[in-house]
Amino acid sequence: MRKRVAITGIGVVTPIGTGLATFWENLLAGQCGVAPISLFDASNLPCRIAAEVKGFAPERFFDRREARLLSRGAQFGVAAALLCLEDAGWHGGLTRDRLGVIAGISNSAQDASEPVVDAVRAHAYRRVLPYAMTKIFPHSTASETGRRTGFQARVMTIATACTAGLNAVGYAVDEIRAGRLDAVLVPATDATITECTMACFCRAGLVSLNNADPTHASRPFDVRRDGGVLGEGACCFLIEDLEGARRRGARVRAEVLGFGTSGTGHGLDPAVSTPRGMAAAMREALASANCSPAQLQYVGCHGVSDPHLDVWETQAMKLALGDDAYRIPMSSAKAQIGIPQNAGGALQLAAAIQAINHGILPATLNHEEPDPACDLDYIPGTPRRNQVTRALVLAHGFNGSDAAVIVGEAGPP
Repeated sequence: MRKRVAITGIGVVTPIGTGLATFWENLLAGQCGVAPISLFDASNLPCRIAAEVKGFAPERFFDRREARLLSRGAQFGVAAALLCLEDAGWHGGLTRDRLGVIAGISNSAQDASEPVVDAVRAHAYRRVLPYAMTKIFPHSTASETGRRTGFQARVMTIATACTAGLNAVGYAVDEIRAGRLDAVLVPATDATITECTMACFCRAGLVSLNNADPTHASRPFDVRRDGGVLGEGACCFLIEDLEGARRRGARVRAEVLGFGTSGTGHGLDPAVSTPRGMAAAMREALASANCSPAQLQYVGCHGVSDPHLDVWETQAMKLALGDDAYRIPMSSAKAQIGIPQNAGGALQLAAAIQAINHGILPATLNHEEPDPACDLDYIPGTPRRNQVTRALVLAHGFNGSDAAVIVGEAGPP
């Protein structure tokens, strides 16, 4: 029999709060983190809103020198990992050569790289800080998390756009089931609300232009949606061998039952595209979990408020789940937290685990007038009481990658 794998800790840094309890409380309360951009002057851009992390206190997690050496995203990721270990009641006890870090990331640290480009063009290389290169590295979150926690037997970074967080979870589960590791920290982080990144999102037509009403700009599956809203944040899971977690007396938040991924994508022409990759990832996750659609009580959607992607996701749900797609309640947190890129899938997974533990499903904020092409139960309005024993979470990457994870209550040994 294959090893069973559990999630025993969750740490989050989000636009609606830092720490799992605060995030969950504000998610259920319908708090929205979207507001005018404050991290830079966005007055020359068509989109001037984003979901920024507010009130983050680096000094809680780092001394001044450590904070200066890390990008904003790396600070979020390491902080989430430390919060995760705290949530898990981790006091060590396992052999260090059996502990690892597998991080998810979508982009290099744009807040670190853009000033370097400006400095070189204006003043040549002598104005570049000596530690700039390591600050920009996509791998910095994983390496610094390993250094700070001692989880260093394997330290890896996965970069598959918005699916990286869920892909990292799947990879960590495989490492434990293969017997190579006993526990893995899985931080997923992105913080790319910068002038150049926003310019790219604007030119690609991926963001809402509803600057006048930020809290209603992101409207997943709503007929009036005109694009998503860029976000930032981090989420970290402690994933352990279930038997070992129970031996150390850990609280098990959920069991990871299945994982699926795909690079098929959806095609470039909306008129002829089919969401084969999304459906394939969900089908693989269901097969991996030995789970039928009839056994699911909740789906955490990708739900980015994109006019095309929301329709493709609805189609994918019908392809993968059949008639059960109309029965299963679903929702997206991105109207509240924006699109924090690869951290989005991880945060949606954290919300699904909370739904399992608390028997309540978060709503899809601003889902007021359903798009006829998005005709599934996307939980409009207010959270819904509902017993959940198994949940599926889906993430889609702009590069055409897809990933799905199934979690559930941890049953008896």
